[in-house]
Amino acid sequence: MITVGFFAIFREITGTKEISVPVVPTIGELMTALSLRYGKAFRNLALEDGKISRQVNLLVNGKHIAHLQKDDTPLQEGDAVSVFPLIGGG
Repeated sequence: MITVGFFAIFREITGTKEISVPVVPTIGELMTALSLRYGKAFRNLALEDGKISRQVNLLVNGKHIAHLQKDDTPLQEGDAVSVFPLIGGG
């Protein structure tokens, strides 16, 4: 399983602080699956033209995906993903 933590507006949209989901190959695929699960409001913030939007900050095990492999960042069992809006308070 992968743990996904939601912050700021993403927490409001999902109605939860954290979930566990089955492992998917990449962060891009995870965000697509989450957008299907949480609907239009989530998708509008998280995705742009089928790619991860610049309006979302994603960390995998504390590292920003911009410093990893962006949308193609691989995921594996036990990873922790944090989902933040571009600008958000705590």
